[in-house]
Amino acid sequence: MATAPKTEKASGLAELLRSPSLSVLLAASAMAIGLAALLPLVQSSDATSTNGNIQRLEQQKADWQARLHELELGVASLGSLDRIEREARERLKMTEPGETRYLTVDVLAPGERRLPSRFLPPQSAEQKRSASSIWEKLFGWLPLP
Repeated sequence: MATAPKTEKASGLAELLRSPSLSVLLAASAMAIGLAALLPLVQSSDATSTNGNIQRLEQQKADWQARLHELELGVASLGSLDRIEREARERLKMTEPGETRYLTVDVLAPGERRLPSRFLPPQSAEQKRSASSIWEKLFGWLPLP
């Protein structure tokens, strides 16, 4: 069985690498060094722009917090007792009652308060322990060893 020798077509780059001239080698190494020198510059500029964005966002956050404090102050001043009394007298023409009457009512007081939990007084640890859990309700009838 006869085989024919394989003919290789060498590309220009492969041929250049096999027999590099000094000027080509210096030019390629200078380009590699130049690109490597640009990498820290690019990273530094990215870090600088990111830092500028962070400072801008922190300034916006501080501005929004200042606006929030101003609004909280406005709400507090609107809810003050002196302002409410003044508005009732001047704008609504209300006056304090001349006499106070107390009435007794023969109806039971409402059983449960319908307030959100944030307005209710905090439960003590003893009340929390005495409240039964769902597991105690489901399996409370089982005798425990």
